[in-house]
Amino acid sequence: MGDIPEIKNLMRLVLKLRNHPYLADHRVEGQAVYPAVESLERLAETVAAGCPGKKVLNSRNAEFLRFLELPAAKPEIEVIADIEVKGNGAVAAALGTFAQASRTGISRVRDHVRVTFADIGAFVPLPLDSACAAEGICCQVPAERLYAEMVPFGPSFQNAVGTVFLFNDGAVAAIKAPHHETLNPPLGSPFVLDAAFHVACAWGQRYSGYIAFPVGYTGRTIIHPTVAGESYFCRVLPGGKEKGTLNFDIWIYDRNGALREAAFGVRMKDVFKGKMPVPDWVKTAGQDDLRAIRGKIQGVSVVELASILPFAEKILSPHELEVVNRRHPGKRSRHRGARIALKRLSRILYKTGVPVDPALIETIAPDGIHPACILSGNEQKFYCSASHDDRFAVAVGGRHPIGVDVERLNGNLLKGAYIYMTSSEQALCARSSLGHEQAAIRVWTAKECAAKVLDIPIAVMWSRVELKEIKEDRSIVSIEGRAVEAVHAAVDDHLFTVLEIPGA
Repeated sequence: MGDIPEIKNLMRLVLKLRNHPYLADHRVEGQAVYPAVESLERLAETVAAGCPGKKVLNSRNAEFLRFLELPAAKPEIEVIADIEVKGNGAVAAALGTFAQASRTGISRVRDHVRVTFADIGAFVPLPLDSACAAEGICCQVPAERLYAEMVPFGPSFQNAVGTVFLFNDGAVAAIKAPHHETLNPPLGSPFVLDAAFHVACAWGQRYSGYIAFPVGYTGRTIIHPTVAGESYFCRVLPGGKEKGTLNFDIWIYDRNGALREAAFGVRMKDVFKGKMPVPDWVKTAGQDDLRAIRGKIQGVSVVELASILPFAEKILSPHELEVVNRRHPGKRSRHRGARIALKRLSRILYKTGVPVDPALIETIAPDGIHPACILSGNEQKFYCSASHDDRFAVAVGGRHPIGVDVERLNGNLLKGAYIYMTSSEQALCARSSLGHEQAAIRVWTAKECAAKVLDIPIAVMWSRVELKEIKEDRSIVSIEGRAVEAVHAAVDDHLFTVLEIPGA
């Protein structure tokens, strides 16, 4: 950008931005446009060079006002940087271009991006157990499909990789930082936050039904700038809707679980006014697959095992780490998922006084077998139970003894029916409108839950528990003559079942 003079108070500078070939991949409605994250980098470079001692890693009140078009034939474009040093030490910066009024011929500067480099104040970090995996039932979008059908940028800007996990409470995705940018950009690789915006855009398409692009943020802090060539992970946290605007907090971590940067109050709008359609396959009616279970108990957390990020082990206490490492390597992901779900469950049940550090939440009882929801230095106040299959880990809790089971529908359950079912149960399954397999899995999971509630071996439970009625979302279970209700929720070819017994 050339030499930048020292900025005393208020200065207007002419900058020349290189029109790098990779920028041609950042296209909106067929026109290459300069990325907002690159504009922030250029302003940060200008402030860092012209205002010695001013820090640019924290910023607030960013506005992305209009697209800055990139003519294909020009190797560089001329822009205006307005820099103002405020009395409180903050530095307001704007990137604009000259525009000529059609009637008067008078030129004026039209701002494209505005931002203030200033301290954003203290913030509470997102608990690492909330960041290290998806929560709830996910829509899994391969990155190839994300860019082919939802965020149609070219290869240079296709930097969300692997599978993007979209769920009611946000999104989780892996991100790569390519080698396109200039050396040592002050804010780190611009491609990382840019890709996180793509993930937020995908969430908006699924849960709001329109394509929203970022138009600004309230605050951004960069703890350690991201580096080209490295891999990162984002956790996108929705913050609600306001007058057609989606709001998000975005947290970016490295492979070790260290927070690298966070953007708060990211505002995204449908800048295309509905002209860009959302693919039908990604839309959802917003129905909660687990609503039957959530309505019956005090807390439930579900983890998609495939979404667990590499740094998830950091959330474990020393006792948990020891127990998990004793498991068969092929099953450790399942046990790790159960730990995540139980720690999240603790936050739901206790609500206050839960430590930010998840390693201080103990989820394995001292016997190394039973699940627990114990805060460091406190006694367990709630009952809890956990389960996992090849896709999900689930934890549930409440004031009464409780059991949960999740199973994938498996034809082998019918082969063993003569072992775990009574003749009456086999007759119920044979005539069930659900079909024999669907009824059988409800019998199996209900008995698994009962075994956990009463803490007896499943083989003993087969003779002490009998299902009297089997329905799609609930069954009547007789436990030594006492009738209780088991609640079911089907998700694809998996079944979740919960059984709670007051006074057991």
